[in-house]
Amino acid sequence: MTERLPPALAAEPAVSPYQRALDEYRRGGDVGPTLEKRMSELISLLDLSTTLSSSLSGGEILDAALLIVMGELTATGGCILVRAEDRFELRAQRGLSLPSATAAREQDLPQEDVTFGNALGIPGVSAVCLVRKAGRVIAVIALAPRADGSAYAGDDAAFLRSVAACAAMPIENGLIYQELKQLNRRLSLKVFQLHNLFDISRELSASQDEESIKWLVTTALMGQLLVSRCALYLRTGDELVLAQERGMRMDEAARRIPLAEAAASLDSLGGAEAIADLAPGPLRDALLRHRLALAVPLSLGERAQGLFAVGERASGAPFAEEDRDFAFSLGRQALGALESVRLHRIRAEKERQDRELQFAREIQRSLFPPAPPVLPGVALAAVSVPSQEVGGDHYDFIPLPGGRLAVTVADVSGKGTPASLLMASVHASLRALAGTMEPAALLERLNRFLYDSTQAHRYVTMFYAELDPGARRMCYVNAGHVPPCLLTAGGEEIRLTCGGPVVGLLDEVSFEVGTLELSPGDLLAIVSDGVTEACTPDDREFGERRLFDSLRSSREDGAEAVLGAIVDAVHAWTGPAGCGDDLTAVVLKAM
Repeated sequence: MTERLPPALAAEPAVSPYQRALDEYRRGGDVGPTLEKRMSELISLLDLSTTLSSSLSGGEILDAALLIVMGELTATGGCILVRAEDRFELRAQRGLSLPSATAAREQDLPQEDVTFGNALGIPGVSAVCLVRKAGRVIAVIALAPRADGSAYAGDDAAFLRSVAACAAMPIENGLIYQELKQLNRRLSLKVFQLHNLFDISRELSASQDEESIKWLVTTALMGQLLVSRCALYLRTGDELVLAQERGMRMDEAARRIPLAEAAASLDSLGGAEAIADLAPGPLRDALLRHRLALAVPLSLGERAQGLFAVGERASGAPFAEEDRDFAFSLGRQALGALESVRLHRIRAEKERQDRELQFAREIQRSLFPPAPPVLPGVALAAVSVPSQEVGGDHYDFIPLPGGRLAVTVADVSGKGTPASLLMASVHASLRALAGTMEPAALLERLNRFLYDSTQAHRYVTMFYAELDPGARRMCYVNAGHVPPCLLTAGGEEIRLTCGGPVVGLLDEVSFEVGTLELSPGDLLAIVSDGVTEACTPDDREFGERRLFDSLRSSREDGAEAVLGAIVDAVHAWTGPAGCGDDLTAVVLKAM
């Protein structure tokens, strides 16, 4: 049972009994047992103050102070518990054989500063004294029964209050010192970690190899946390893939985990977390199966892009908050470095592709005639503008025997590099076949070649004509191409449609040859669908009507001027967005 002191005695200042004893001694009173007891207590308090102010270590000071109190009160044992956040931990003991983990919660302390009885529930305790500073309990002194078996009395309470008054300031200073020491240790660790992170950051910035980065960050993490095993997972497509393993050999099931199955565990990583606390799933099971203890997310945004997982420390010491912060910061650096390498690789690949496209464009431009040929009685002008680096449109002027000239304009289905490669093949075939057979037979042979050697969805629209400038006569075949527009000198508008289907799409085809007699002043425009199908921002097409209008408005000009008028009209029609397809045009004017 706990014995509560009388209110008057409980409120008595700690110095009052000693002041009364001194006053009695100065008045010449007899030196009785009471005065002797007070003088002995004063000497003990003096020894206590001297001990608490000594340069001994904190544990030695508390142990010596406990011995002084026990000696004065002839206690058979005792202990001192000191505040550690919201509880009081055992720091010194004599004669009690208490486990080192002995502690008391603040809410379990008695209300009175001195209580006789076992108010703490600690085995063998008969008296409890609270040490306060600024109204806050900072330590607890607990004593075992007296050696002679007598009970503690009110005079002992006064002594214990005096002990508490003497001990309050030194114990508080000790607590402050310990706190500062701990803060200084944490600050030193932070500075050390920042230096490490800075050095690692420089290494990561200098590396452009993913494997080197993975090796560096896992090595740095293991060295800093003093662990012997580490795994690095990265999000790759719809899987979480093991990118690096150190100190262990993970099984096949743990190497690639579908993201849908790992998402719950991965998303539960708010920061560095104990793996046992992750959301259940294959990822958590795999990490626990390989004796990994701590998971650290790799994230630059809201979603984790991977994680570090490390094993327990060989020493068994827990991971501190500083360790978790270091691992989290290192994870962000690692992910940033890996992203930088990825972007560098993409940039390098883009530069390589740009160089190849530029090379392809130069080759394609070399396939176009450097300038239209000069013919008697006929003026020619031509242009081809690809919508991308390379295009699928083509035109050519091929000299034929007898002063004749083959004029071709072709358009391969699609755009870009695949179309340009097929167009190069068409160019070579036309150069080889032109003049060796009639136009219809030439187109039929070209159709057979393309049908046999290209994919089913690839085809070519083409206008092929053979011009005899002396006779001003043209025979032509239109193989599914935009019909050329002829504006005669008399103002008649004619579309050249005689021919057949597109080239390369059908197995067996035949073509019809058309003929055309040119008169002075006739204007012929052979264009690709990049002209007639050029659209405004609201999807209205340029069309054949506007092409004829452009021919009519510039018919008095030369072939180059007529061609320029067509191109300008198309660009004005499409606006800033430009043409969505290759633009090719050949203008022929009979002089």
